[in-house]
Amino acid sequence: MTANSEPVSFSRTKVLRYLFLLIVLGLGLYFVLPRFAQIEHALQVATTLKIPFVALSLGAQVLSYLGSGYLLRAVIRLPKPFSIVEGALLTAGANSVGTLGGGVLGTAGMTYLWLRQRGVQAGVAGLGGWIPIYLDDATLAIVSLLGLLTLMVLNKFSSLLAAALALAVLFLAGSMGALLWSLTHREKLMRLAMAITKFFARFRKKSPDPRKTQAGVARLLAAWDALVLKGGWRGPAAGAALNTGFDMLTLAFLFLAAGHGVSLLVLVAGYGVPQLLGKLTVILGGVGVVETTMVGLYTILGVPTAIAVVVVLVYRLFSFWLPTLAGVALVPYLEHRKYGAIPAD
Repeated sequence: MTANSEPVSFSRTKVLRYLFLLIVLGLGLYFVLPRFAQIEHALQVATTLKIPFVALSLGAQVLSYLGSGYLLRAVIRLPKPFSIVEGALLTAGANSVGTLGGGVLGTAGMTYLWLRQRGVQAGVAGLGGWIPIYLDDATLAIVSLLGLLTLMVLNKFSSLLAAALALAVLFLAGSMGALLWSLTHREKLMRLAMAITKFFARFRKKSPDPRKTQAGVARLLAAWDALVLKGGWRGPAAGAALNTGFDMLTLAFLFLAAGHGVSLLVLVAGYGVPQLLGKLTVILGGVGVVETTMVGLYTILGVPTAIAVVVVLVYRLFSFWLPTLAGVALVPYLEHRKYGAIPAD
């Protein structure tokens, strides 16, 4: 080392960024190298995509996010709610934060924070952070079950798909059980919340505030009663169905763009399981897992491999990469778009 040289230091952010690039590169090499023979054919398919159907596909994805915006607005149920477009933008931003770091906790946390900045009470904002995630995942699990049943009927089942079926059933049963337990064991829920509060207070070396915790749980349960027990679940459920339905329509239009339309049964059979597996992986947005599983399933179901590759990659561009990048760009806007100070509650 010369006298003028300086030690090279890497920040934590740079290290994580390079690690992510290496993971993506490794996944790309792992999944692409064995398929060089198919790449040329896939490129030919890509050049023949019918632009009107591609445009319809992109429009369907926009409608999918508007469905998410309607879902969030239906959960909040403010006297003067924000628009569906504002809800869609907030959802896109929170999803991007969760994708790039924090997972579902990051998504729910950012949604909660931005709703509080817009004057939403704590209990309602808490539901706004978690209920859309639960309903979207529950809808996806139901679609996965339907897809797996379709594969069974078509005799395309395997031990791996059987494991996915068990996973979907466990997810639905566990989520529903947790919700029912919260409704029927409210005193135990309060004690659990108090124990969690004490744990984090001890961890942060601060004194716990039992009254604040009790008030927060009471507001959360009151908001939950208004949402479920008084029939307020229909709007959020419709929003989740619209989100998933238009997302599937995005994929359907791309198959038409490639000149290989598929039936509703085939579309459902290849859609749900890859999405569910992608949500359960620690890899960014299920990168590599969703694509390869979806391509594999559609190939098994009779779609030519080259067409399946092009359709799935363009679908992921529209449904994951573009919304994630747009969500990141929206974060400064969402941070500064405030309707008032956070209420004291």
